[in-house]
Amino acid sequence: MRSSLLVVLVISACGAPGSTGLDAGLTPDAGATFDAGITSDAGITFDAGVTADAGQLTRVIDQFWAKTQWPPYLTLQVGETATLYGQVWVQQGTELRGAMPGLDAQVGVGAVGSAPSTWTWTNAVFNLDSGNNDEFKAEVTASTAGLFQYAFRFRVAGARWGSQGEWLHAGLAGPTLAEGEAGLLAVKGPGGAVKVATQNLECVRNDPSARFDALVTGWAMSGVEVIALQEVCDEAPLGNTAQLLAQRLTTRTGATWRHLFLQTHLANNTTPEGLGLLTKLPIAASDTTTLPTQEFPRKALLAVVATRAGMLAVCSTHFSFRPEDSAFRVQQAQAVLRFAGGWQGGAHPAGTALLVAGDFNATPGSGAPMVFTQTTPAFADAWATTHPGQPGLSFPSNAPNERIDYLMVRGLTVSAASHDFTQPFATGKYVSDHSGFSAELR
Repeated sequence: MRSSLLVVLVISACGAPGSTGLDAGLTPDAGATFDAGITSDAGITFDAGVTADAGQLTRVIDQFWAKTQWPPYLTLQVGETATLYGQVWVQQGTELRGAMPGLDAQVGVGAVGSAPSTWTWTNAVFNLDSGNNDEFKAEVTASTAGLFQYAFRFRVAGARWGSQGEWLHAGLAGPTLAEGEAGLLAVKGPGGAVKVATQNLECVRNDPSARFDALVTGWAMSGVEVIALQEVCDEAPLGNTAQLLAQRLTTRTGATWRHLFLQTHLANNTTPEGLGLLTKLPIAASDTTTLPTQEFPRKALLAVVATRAGMLAVCSTHFSFRPEDSAFRVQQAQAVLRFAGGWQGGAHPAGTALLVAGDFNATPGSGAPMVFTQTTPAFADAWATTHPGQPGLSFPSNAPNERIDYLMVRGLTVSAASHDFTQPFATGKYVSDHSGFSAELR
């Protein structure tokens, strides 16, 4: 597979629970897929206990479907309660009015990265008929801060599901529960925070391998968890530079880093160039959009990640660079605002914060940044909020005269921000022609 292809994690649109069921025999909508890799102590309490063993299995069910229906991810405070929904279809079983006799449902919750066999499972109750499906629901109360995953499972007394055994585990994508198919729960506690960063990589110019080693060293020392990238390029011998940085961060930190890449155009008509995201946090969903285009195609790349400050939608973008494109950059910023802002409501779970990061090619107080700082509710410019009156000049690195790189935050508080990579890592060598920024969000 060419590394220039975007790894997209897709979440299906979903309405109110109970109104999104599928008729029997239809192919279910694809749910959100997830990456795991953060361990945490389980801290979820339940109202109900677990039922006893179903006994001897004498019947085989060979026509069925099931899914963890809603929500695909959510944010809670310690002590808050949420309702989870799951649906199941059994041929000549769930089509009847009311709950299918002998059908049990449970919800399991466990630490991100843990096996379902280690989760805490509790009974769910019948909610309603949704087409030919039976929908079940269960309430969970968050008792401990951390990152968790959840899913439904189902059984029919005296039966097994094809070759799958007594319990049918169902993730967001359907009647399977492989890694990355569970829902994600971020439980916020006092002091919950996430550290984010943005960096233009300068493609593959000027000794990129040495530059990238210096970037990895800096990020590893700072404890950054999510990084928005611009000018990610895919060229031999390094290959995709977002993937390369994720691999080097994994080696350096011992944590598993993942990357997303979205190609925007061919640099110099030969090298695939685009946007990237790096993170060691679980990814709940991702999305892309195309922006109004001037000289080079411009896009935006977004991922929803589970953090200890709650679910966070992180959007990386790069606006037009020509000085005369000021009005056009405003159009691009407005398009990003519509795109990324949509992940804070509508068909998406409530409580998700938003970060728009990248190279705006515009100075503070000009049109494109003001699209974010003057909207309602407004975004906080992380650097300006924490360093009023300090210009934070970010370009060009060797003789900076303007700030054109931003971390725009909505839904979380900026507790600290840093201007990164402002000095050469070797004699006369900078990590990029842009310095970067990082911020702690709470």
